[in-house]
Amino acid sequence: MTSGLSAALAIAKKDIVTQFRKKFEIFSMFLFALIAVIAFSFAVVSGGSVPAEVGSALLWVIIFFTGMFGFAPIFLSESETGTLRGLATAPIPAWSVYLGKVFYGFVLMGIVEVFLVPIISVLFGFSILNDPLLAFGTIAVGTLDLAAVGSMASALSMPSESKSTVFPLVYFPTATSGLMLLIELTKIVVLGSGAVVIGAGLTVLLIFDILLAHLIAMLTLSASVFHFALSP
Repeated sequence: MTSGLSAALAIAKKDIVTQFRKKFEIFSMFLFALIAVIAFSFAVVSGGSVPAEVGSALLWVIIFFTGMFGFAPIFLSESETGTLRGLATAPIPAWSVYLGKVFYGFVLMGIVEVFLVPIISVLFGFSILNDPLLAFGTIAVGTLDLAAVGSMASALSMPSESKSTVFPLVYFPTATSGLMLLIELTKIVVLGSGAVVIGAGLTVLLIFDILLAHLIAMLTLSASVFHFALSP
């Protein structure tokens, strides 16, 4: 277990160092996110701010699609150099490779969000710091959930000749359930009603627990079947 985690961290470190050398994916993510935020700010801002329901949805929709630029090519270098077979035969558990890519995707998205979230808050005219603990937890768990789904979708699409088509077909439906939970939690943070009961008796804590369960399910299921994605 410890050696598997060490291998995962080593893979993540290698990808992060490589990314900071070439900076292609992260630049594409920044550029798309900035264009999307500016476009939406002109389209929906009225009276200096965006309604909490709309702003919360737009925040995660932008993060969701921005993630495609980072998650889709996660296994691109392995696919182009033919090292997918090498990863499959390496003396490490297959889940280590998957977890390393998830860590990498999480860090990549986190770097973008550090700049993206304040820009959205200013241009959309709302703050997510009414409940800092819930806001941080929602963004962290949500980003990790998207990275877990995106990494598996990338692995499944790499062997295909139509990578650009297969990736969204896997990524979109799998990540949508978590995305809806993230939008609801963010709306609560923006409104500052952390103790509110939503809908049919759903509390904030229950929604966050469901989001955590979704993350654990994605990580567990993906890690358990990941060796099939590495198979030639």
